[in-house]
Amino acid sequence: VLDHTVIPDWFDHPGFVKAQAKFINRELAEFKNIPDEVKVLFSAHGVPESYIKAGDPYKDQIEKCVELIMLEVNKDHPGKFSSDLSFQSKVGPVKWLDPYTEVVLEEMGKGGLKNVVVVPLSFVQEHVETLEEIDQEFKEVAEEHGIEKFKRVPALNSDPDFINCLADITVDALTKPSLRVSETLDLYQKVSQPPSYSPFELGVTSKAEQINGRIAMLALASLAVTQVIKSGCPDIAGPAIAGKEPFCAAFSADGWQWIFNLLAIFN
Repeated sequence: VLDHTVIPDWFDHPGFVKAQAKFINRELAEFKNIPDEVKVLFSAHGVPESYIKAGDPYKDQIEKCVELIMLEVNKDHPGKFSSDLSFQSKVGPVKWLDPYTEVVLEEMGKGGLKNVVVVPLSFVQEHVETLEEIDQEFKEVAEEHGIEKFKRVPALNSDPDFINCLADITVDALTKPSLRVSETLDLYQKVSQPPSYSPFELGVTSKAEQINGRIAMLALASLAVTQVIKSGCPDIAGPAIAGKEPFCAAFSADGWQWIFNLLAIFN
């Protein structure tokens, strides 16, 4: 059996906080003398509220993370930048953490705000939820409601400071006793629950995480396929598959062509 250990969280690691603040300050540079004319909006990945009620510390950790990052952001500025926190990427009919990012942007625009810097918090690399959901969908919502300058902080990706942070966290974890996934979940489980065989179980349990994750992925895939069938794939600049946006192309005829070719061999 391969030995392993789990790192429960690192939302408050100084290296992560400083790396994130560094990226934010780059986007805020043009507003350093007019901090009241811009808002920093942290957009974190949402989770069902039932997870939080079952003991998941995610919401508290995200809120604390925002607080620590903004302290670092404002450390070297004459004025104080303000921030809000919202949640994105809701899937399914159940209640998720709010306020939702698109709703907050709409309210900001209606309130007269002209400049916003969006920070994809809890997203450490670029993917569909930053490149499409934030850069395209949320930007459109912002502009439709009067926000003139919509800036998005890049994900940390392979930033050296962030990589050093991950290395420090890993080395530190290796000096401690191993922590298994089930033990990590037990740290946050508020109520001892009897075994359940329901396929619709929610909460912070191993079974629920597996089932809910599969449902979410199936829902996302269904939405993507429906969108491609309905509207096709738009051309965009930059790396792409067959000249199309990667997420969209992955579910298009071009993205599946290799499977068609493979099936043809056996026919």
